[in-house]
Amino acid sequence: MIGRLFRKSAILATPSFLLSALLTAPSAHALPIASRQIFAGVPLTNSVLLFDSPAFPDPANPGSLIAEFQAYVSLRSVDASSLVGVLGDALETLGLDIGDDIGRAAERLALFASIGLPAQSVDVKVGGCGGDEFVEVEDTDLRDLGMMVRNVSIGSCEGLSAEGGGRLQASVETSSLDDRVFEATVFASPADGFGVISDVDDTIKISNVLDKLELVRKTLLDEPTAVTGMPELYGSLQETLQDPSFFYVSGSPYQLYPFLRGFVQDNYPTGPLFLKNLTILDLPSFISSNQADTLNYKVSQIDRINGMYPAKQFLLIGDSTEQDPEVYGEVFRKYGADFVACTWIRQVEGAENSEERFAAAFEGVPPEKVRVFTDAEIGSLASIDIAGGLC
Repeated sequence: MIGRLFRKSAILATPSFLLSALLTAPSAHALPIASRQIFAGVPLTNSVLLFDSPAFPDPANPGSLIAEFQAYVSLRSVDASSLVGVLGDALETLGLDIGDDIGRAAERLALFASIGLPAQSVDVKVGGCGGDEFVEVEDTDLRDLGMMVRNVSIGSCEGLSAEGGGRLQASVETSSLDDRVFEATVFASPADGFGVISDVDDTIKISNVLDKLELVRKTLLDEPTAVTGMPELYGSLQETLQDPSFFYVSGSPYQLYPFLRGFVQDNYPTGPLFLKNLTILDLPSFISSNQADTLNYKVSQIDRINGMYPAKQFLLIGDSTEQDPEVYGEVFRKYGADFVACTWIRQVEGAENSEERFAAAFEGVPPEKVRVFTDAEIGSLASIDIAGGLC
């Protein structure tokens, strides 16, 4: 199945520590006016980041699936070296030396230096689904800078379970002159059963969100480290909840998608990552994050998941460093226990962990539906019978 994908996204936040680098780096001075694609495949001047996608049963067509594709189109071969240089100078003034990690920093910063192209479309093919037809969707809105999101019917698909669950390979069509490959995984899931919605930073990956300089170091320079015991816990959930759908909802920008996707693949059950669409037109930083913005963003992404899987029950897992308790409390009040089976919050040392905070965050939520746990308790969580109604 091939689908013509279009872009539809909100412009969100840009890290302030990167803003000056973006504005002073030669490659990011101006955004060109994009021309329409006039031949099959991606123009050789463009690059595409295709995100892993969820797929869910089509309510109007039993046996068929709808996939929510997301892709980012940008100019090809942007050189991030100037951005790294500017950022390195800025960080050195704060006492953080890039040093020998400049290559790693350049790799993680590459998408920050990219130039997104508005008014683009790409053809996405999903192997084993719906033959070789494609659905063409056009969009001429120039305000979004390269990001596109679209629900597309991919028909019936071979190789899936009787309930419609499994994985499919998606790829962006390129021209006969192009040997590049842009691929992603489509995670198909049945309409009911269990799922897990998880935060990333300081929930499953040590990020030190409360120490902004350490957050920069761990985001741009260090090898990522999993929270001790969490990979084993998520592995056990995969078994006890009978292969639930995993969704990773983070306030981190989509420019970190390759880095975070690799981390999840190396340590946790895989699933789509929902990250903020961040452009140079918006200034607030995820490093000095706006709490209200984070709350609204995460609730909106869980709304998005509920729209795909209203009959699923989800375990929500987060931490106490930012707004996860408030987000998950709001989600429970909105959708109730039919959607939220349990909420687990990792209690991070140094965060606001008062009883008053949690009581306010989970006002109206039955206490037995919420568990705030310490690192010493992670190992014991695997024995909780979530499917049996316990939290």
